[in-house]
Amino acid sequence: MAEDAFLDELAEQELTRRRLLELGALVGAGAAFAGGVAGSAFGGGGGTPKRGGRITWGLEADPVHIAPFGGILTSNHWGKEFMYDSLLEWDRNLNIRPALAEKYDVVNKTTVDFTLKRGIRFHNGKEFTAADAKYSFELQSNPPAPGSIAVLGQFPKIANTQVLSKYKLRINLSQPDATLFGYLAWSRYSPMVPEGMYQQLNPAREGIGTGPFRLVNYTPNDRVEYNRYPNFWRKGQPYLDGLTLRVLPDEQARIAALRAGAVDGASLLVDSARAFRGQSGFQVLRGNTAAFRELQFTLKEGNPKPWFDGRVRRAINHALNRQEMIQRVYDGNGAYSGHVPPGYGPWPLTQQELKTKYEKFDLPLAKKLMAQAKQERGFSVTMTTFSTPPDFPALASVIKQQLQQINIEVNIEAQEPGTFAARNGTGSFDWDLTMRGMRGDVNGYMAEFNPSASIYSRWYPEYRNQKMWRLVGTGQIQLDQKKRLGIYKELQKLLLTQALIQVPLIAVSKFQVIRNPVKNMYVAFSDFNTGLRYAWLDR
Repeated sequence: MAEDAFLDELAEQELTRRRLLELGALVGAGAAFAGGVAGSAFGGGGGTPKRGGRITWGLEADPVHIAPFGGILTSNHWGKEFMYDSLLEWDRNLNIRPALAEKYDVVNKTTVDFTLKRGIRFHNGKEFTAADAKYSFELQSNPPAPGSIAVLGQFPKIANTQVLSKYKLRINLSQPDATLFGYLAWSRYSPMVPEGMYQQLNPAREGIGTGPFRLVNYTPNDRVEYNRYPNFWRKGQPYLDGLTLRVLPDEQARIAALRAGAVDGASLLVDSARAFRGQSGFQVLRGNTAAFRELQFTLKEGNPKPWFDGRVRRAINHALNRQEMIQRVYDGNGAYSGHVPPGYGPWPLTQQELKTKYEKFDLPLAKKLMAQAKQERGFSVTMTTFSTPPDFPALASVIKQQLQQINIEVNIEAQEPGTFAARNGTGSFDWDLTMRGMRGDVNGYMAEFNPSASIYSRWYPEYRNQKMWRLVGTGQIQLDQKKRLGIYKELQKLLLTQALIQVPLIAVSKFQVIRNPVKNMYVAFSDFNTGLRYAWLDR
């Protein structure tokens, strides 16, 4: 991953190790699903929505603060996400669509004009204008306390913004940067707030947004209370009268609260979620997540290693039986993943492409490639991985067994997450069994293949591929999303054939349990609880 994004995730891992454990341990029952969001990710969506009632949701971690800008922890966004909107948004399939912006126009390679929707009101009654958007971008570029500048690795190359009129904002880029749109749609770091808000209140505990719910109260380590905002810009929504987010870090406490009716839904580990299957009064939801598992190599100066030969890397790719991994480690629950995980909008390669071509299990081909590289007798290598979550040691064991079939002896070294992350960031490994996380733009999954990225010199300094470099660079600056799609499809195919300096493996799932009256909730690929914006109660 790109260096800034890696450091961002490292900080989050260290601060929320319990959350890392939960996300990684998603092993459970159910059939493997195809690319895109699984159909089972949507719970009780049928029927005509009814208005009224409150949902109480169990959070796995305290938000710590609910400031709109600079929040490192995912739980920060869990606490604030219903209060704020951005100029753009993702639908549940991660397609970008307008939110507070009515449209945008690409004036040239470094200039984008956003036309705002008229009549949108903040929770304090003030109309949202381009001046508010300018103020918001200025705070995003230098997040005040309690935010952190560590998140600036996600901030696009915005040089400045200009108010062209009351409802029109110009964004001037310091260089072409197509990540702008995904950054806005992700909304994690790009909320819109009224001009002067930080001078009017304590943003760590209070807030004013345009979202479907208005903040009533945030009590740290206890709850976040929201009421329906009657003047929400999306007419007819939200359906609920309010939301209560209860902080319940202990999973057994969340389970007890679900059974007692004290909460209406929560995220659970798969074994806990499985216990609710078939029980009257409950539904188990499942969906893709961004945190796919991956085998990563180093190609560094000094003594050449056998895998420096691209034929060996291709052999490894085709000797790995991903379906067996899904069955043995994830009990049938998972999907093949390319460098862009399934479910990430229109960008990933299809499951059919991966299974039948780019990640096809083909042991005869693997043995042939090893022979061509004069490595038929194999070699020994150390593969480091996380000691927790528990699926990593299990997955490492399966990889070890599978690669023995082409005479590669894998020595597994399990490390605690902090040590693993630090050594990965400095390139102090031969092979790493690791994972990737959520990105605001597809380029986030490709930036590390850019030779100008400092992380490239730590991981792959011996690898040269002009075509790969050209596609990475072009994709980052191409503002036309249709043209970008073709670029990134071609790049992914190249990475799975010529390059293979990373071998993507498995996309895992996330589980949530809801009580039956809750309708239209879904598991969000972003690991947020976005579905609560659209949920309703059938009572």
